[in-house]
Amino acid sequence: MNNDVVKVIVELRLLVGFLGEKSQSNWWGSNFIGTSSEAFLSPVFSRTTMLARYHGVCEAAMLVHDEHIGVGANYHLYRMPDSAERAAAKALADTDFQEQLLEVLSSSEAAQTRLGELATGDTVKVEGPVILGNYADADLNQQLRQSASHYSRAFKEGYKCFPYMREAE
Repeated sequence: MNNDVVKVIVELRLLVGFLGEKSQSNWWGSNFIGTSSEAFLSPVFSRTTMLARYHGVCEAAMLVHDEHIGVGANYHLYRMPDSAERAAAKALADTDFQEQLLEVLSSSEAAQTRLGELATGDTVKVEGPVILGNYADADLNQQLRQSASHYSRAFKEGYKCFPYMREAE
């Protein structure tokens, strides 16, 4: 899997995770990315605070996505094939990449702006689950950017949307 696509997965997960947290849009009840989480997590995870924040928000978001989409032959931003999951965890180990991510996670406005930059453009309003097509590594970058479009619009307009892909048969 292309390293640039893997970085888009990680960045989207953190952006959507942050914007969906309790203190932002309240899609899930966690607050792993918020400013208070640093004080709570750093004594326990002093060298891996960002990784702990990432895994925490991803788990919270995955549960909510699974609840709306279902578990099975579907993939979504927080439930990808094992190869993508391993690559994403490895990419987050890069401290320079972590610094870039922390910049865009500094405020809701910065996160929403960056989410809009990753989006493909305008999309129709779809509340709840929205199918993007069949999962394919070759199409993943485009599907992630479509997801970004759906999430961006949902956060701006105040509704919940859960883009997903079907497992290719």
